[in-house]
Amino acid sequence: MSFIYNLYSSKEFGFTKSFHIKCEIPPHKFRLIMSEFRRNGEENTEAFVKYMSENFPDSFQLFEYDDVLQYDADQENSAILANLLTNGKDDFHDSL
Repeated sequence: MSFIYNLYSSKEFGFTKSFHIKCEIPPHKFRLIMSEFRRNGEENTEAFVKYMSENFPDSFQLFEYDDVLQYDADQENSAILANLLTNGKDDFHDSL
């Protein structure tokens, strides 16, 4: 089973780069590996991505989102959310 993780490099919350990772490492193990990496004094996201690609070459895949496809997906998700909110409001405000 594959998992997708999104990591962001930032300077005081100003995002400078994003990394999209697909690998077979489950979330609890991924967090453990990242925690150990940081515990060893390394805070650099790019160094962590390099470390993961070197140590898990068979299951690690770094990829980029296609901006057009991502925009379409975001628009579709927004429409679905709007429909859910509208339908949910009608359900919760039935007259007694």
